[in-house]
Amino acid sequence: MKLTKFTHACVRIDKDGKVLLIDPGTFSEDAVFEAADAVLVTHEHPDHLDVERIKGLDVPVYTNAGVASQLGELGDRVQVVEGGQAFDAAGFAIRAYGKDHAVILPELGVPCQNIGFLVDDAVYHPGDSFTQPDRQVHTNLVPVSGPWFALPAAVEYARAVNAQQTLGIHDALLSPIGQGMMQRFLDGQADRPYHLAQPGDSIEIN
Repeated sequence: MKLTKFTHACVRIDKDGKVLLIDPGTFSEDAVFEAADAVLVTHEHPDHLDVERIKGLDVPVYTNAGVASQLGELGDRVQVVEGGQAFDAAGFAIRAYGKDHAVILPELGVPCQNIGFLVDDAVYHPGDSFTQPDRQVHTNLVPVSGPWFALPAAVEYARAVNAQQTLGIHDALLSPIGQGMMQRFLDGQADRPYHLAQPGDSIEIN
């Protein structure tokens, strides 16, 4: 299985000739939308959900009710899922976790629904949250910037998940200096590396 990072929070996972997209948003490159067998969307914010380009894909979309309300014209192609559910998407085994986006400011409350996705018990994408999966994972995608982001919470989350490797996502707001700083804080021991990946970079998931 191969994971390819694209700009910000979007990743592509390839396995056995099938392609799974997670959070193809408005920052995502056009190439992201050229091939897909299924799409997972964690929440409704545009940096994770490009409504118009997703509508152009003739594939199933798995997401929460908030996102589904924006994709209503796709009909049965949109499947609403909730935290705690397990399902199949184009041959990938998916588990959904959580229900809330991280709080940006206390007075604003929870901005919207958010679900994290665990793919084949191997790759975990939390969306805009630090919701933890309930099992060991191989590759943990760690948000490293954003209006809701806090470094201590990110480090605590990465330590708690304790994946074999971590990869920084949600990083479009960071300069190269900021990216390097996040790597220094989140890099683990030699056998549990942090990958500072650029758009288009791929890593193998064993």
